[in-house]
Amino acid sequence: MVIKNLFKHWTYQVFSPDTVLKKKYQSFKTLLAHDKAAHEHLAILEELYYSPKPWDFQAVVRHYGLLSRAVAAMINALLAICPSRYRDLAAYHRKFDFYVRYILAPPVVDLCPPYTVEFKLGAPSVEESFLGNKASTLFRLAYTLHLPTPRGFVITTNAFHYFLSFNDIETPINEKLATLDIGDTPDLEETASDIEQLIMAATIPQEITKAVKDAMAQLQKQCGAQVKVALRSSAVKEDGKASFAGQYRTLLNVDVADILNSYKQIIAGKYTSHALFYRISRGILDSETPMAVLVLEMIDTLASGVVYTRDITNSRTDQLIICSVAGQGDQLVGGRVSPDVIKTSRCPPYAIVQTIPGTNSPRGTTGGKFHPQTTYTLSHSQQQLSLDEASAQTLARWAMTLEAHFDHPQDIEWCKDQSGNLFVLQSRPLHSPLARIPTIETGSQTIKNKCLSAGGETVCPGTGSGAVYRLEHPSLLQDVPQGAVLVVRHGLPQFVTAMNRLAAAVVETGSRASHFSSIAREFGVPTLVNVYQGFNELAQGHRVTVDADNGRIYDGDVQEPTDGHPPQDNDNPDMAVYRESLFMDKLTFVMDFSTKLRLFDPKSSDFSPQGCRSLHDIIRFVHETAVKEMFLQGHRKGHRKKGARKLISPIPMLFYLLNVGRGVTPHPIKATTLTPDEITSPPMNAILKGLMDPGVHWSQASHFDWETHDRIIMSGGIISADSPRFGSYAVVSRKYVNINFRFGYHFVILDTFCTPAALDNYILFRFSGGGGDHTGRVLRAAFVKGVLTRLGFMVTVRSDLVDAEYRQGSIETMVTILENIGRLLGATKLMDMYIKNTRDVELMVDDFMGGRYDFRNHPQLQQMPTR
Repeated sequence: MVIKNLFKHWTYQVFSPDTVLKKKYQSFKTLLAHDKAAHEHLAILEELYYSPKPWDFQAVVRHYGLLSRAVAAMINALLAICPSRYRDLAAYHRKFDFYVRYILAPPVVDLCPPYTVEFKLGAPSVEESFLGNKASTLFRLAYTLHLPTPRGFVITTNAFHYFLSFNDIETPINEKLATLDIGDTPDLEETASDIEQLIMAATIPQEITKAVKDAMAQLQKQCGAQVKVALRSSAVKEDGKASFAGQYRTLLNVDVADILNSYKQIIAGKYTSHALFYRISRGILDSETPMAVLVLEMIDTLASGVVYTRDITNSRTDQLIICSVAGQGDQLVGGRVSPDVIKTSRCPPYAIVQTIPGTNSPRGTTGGKFHPQTTYTLSHSQQQLSLDEASAQTLARWAMTLEAHFDHPQDIEWCKDQSGNLFVLQSRPLHSPLARIPTIETGSQTIKNKCLSAGGETVCPGTGSGAVYRLEHPSLLQDVPQGAVLVVRHGLPQFVTAMNRLAAAVVETGSRASHFSSIAREFGVPTLVNVYQGFNELAQGHRVTVDADNGRIYDGDVQEPTDGHPPQDNDNPDMAVYRESLFMDKLTFVMDFSTKLRLFDPKSSDFSPQGCRSLHDIIRFVHETAVKEMFLQGHRKGHRKKGARKLISPIPMLFYLLNVGRGVTPHPIKATTLTPDEITSPPMNAILKGLMDPGVHWSQASHFDWETHDRIIMSGGIISADSPRFGSYAVVSRKYVNINFRFGYHFVILDTFCTPAALDNYILFRFSGGGGDHTGRVLRAAFVKGVLTRLGFMVTVRSDLVDAEYRQGSIETMVTILENIGRLLGATKLMDMYIKNTRDVELMVDDFMGGRYDFRNHPQLQQMPTR
């Protein structure tokens, strides 16, 4: 195929060169279109890398794929322009593309059974990748540490992968994630809803259905036919370094008949708006979190709660904290009640150090939506908490066993049944709070601001100042402004979508053991809960300062009494987590082979296909090479392009023009000449308008290639002065012009693309040669540079060689500049024979910009005869 294309190209070049030019021009336009697309995707990848806004990794996959396709298309277009060269570019592109796609490729997944695993010894695997983190940990608690856990089974990650594959929904999910902007709440909600609909409409494969029914039948044998179950998410990476606290779904009291539909609800819960926001903001890939599902017998609970093996808000104490509520613990972790708190020693015999009774849900409210008056009752009398001393000490002993086993402080969920039996429901790392803002170290007596509230319970230490935003309903989260102090009755896990906009958070009723509290600590938001005093006085929009360390809220912005050291400007901790994620590791690799540019200088010996080390290098090389090839269209001395027509104009210049697409009006096939009136190309007309400006003086001598003429005459050659060998050439279309001007001893190349789309537009200009001595030529080059710089060009000069570039001007600006270039060409003829010094250059540049294009009779310049 390559040989066939080369033969066709050479045939056209010999017998129909105008066809070659038209094909090259079309290929060049195609190349420019793909070049524009490539730069757009380069810019997006750089935005993904440098922007503080997190994105899903599918955005990287999508835009890299589009970038790679654009680069491949650019290479193909370049090979159409010059088929015999640069064929090794495609090999370099394939090499870089292979490296990147290897990194982008999702992990290989297992679609095969087992789809369920019972909670018993001899399980085929207890690895997190198979059971998810929560279930894997629960297996270890039961069969390594021999702690009591509920009976049940796990629907494995293999089932999850098979479910997606069977319904062919992974691709549409990825497509939606690729365009998701988690900072756009409506977009986030819509994406979450669309994915949930995909999952809920999908069919569970028969093999999974059978496995679940068989496992459920075994559980019924153990627990009775009427057993109800809880379905709990057990995603890979859940309850690890990233807690995902409250982000995924848990369904309680599920009937056996509803278990399959509930399974789909748990899977769909992987893509709720708040779960998506949390995962993406932590830099976790969707492929890193396949969803297994725990199916556990429901325990008829007398009490339940959470154990923290350390007091994370007071590192100076050597105590663990037990939070307990009567009944099920969903109200506790959901942040709707304040629990009983029992503090014990961390050492045997785990003596009770302190007990703090909690409150149940509010007894009654009066007042408006933002200022209700609330009263509370103790959940129990102070003599009878929801958890007895012996049970508390048992939980403390188990908790320290878990901390020793995992070698890290633990956050443990537990429950107690009606018979007094204790069960461990899960254990995960306890996350230490990350404060965004330095704390107020000084005592409250040194602060002059009015104290609006005192006695709040610290969830995450630190200090935050901002305007109060009282959230009436979770649907209004999108309205929470940047830097706000969020004030809410209860802290819900869904509030994660506003966390990165908060200066602080104040919660009327809740617990440090709630999911919201875990999220606040992970995001480093200074947070207080159980803020009863002064809560109703926190008025909407009023500026306050939350001192979470000391449980206080102050009026206005507190200017901390200073010890001479200004507050440290710490990095946002949630962004620090994002920057250290697998997302950023992979994206950094992609950037190295995609956006990093090493080829800067086209004149360098490294500016070659072999010098390319990234797709950006290839883009740079292809574009520069294509422009160079188009420049060479008219730079073939002694070879007139077939189909070109001689321009008949008032300018005494031998000029040939080749139309490659709507650049001139239709004409008879045998026509050999044309006039300016027949030209329909706006950029060409602008250049001619400048050349024919009344202020430009042209002598009656024909301005052609004197250098070639002199060489032929001196060698004794006989050739007509009208020969195309001496002429100037223009390849024109409606939007594009490529001109080689030859007049006197000057040689000028101009290449321009001029459209209504400013981003596509450019002018490339080269000016060289000229009569006169070296000093005169250098001064003339300085004049050209001065004018072009005033017109907005980027200009470089080497000796008497001028190269200039102008990009991305509007079509009106481009036309004006091209007219001035025409005037500039007329003004520079023989200028090097009478320009004498740099003062003359500055004077003439000023005059030119003022509208003077003829310097023959300039009063301040010494006159020289024209040739």
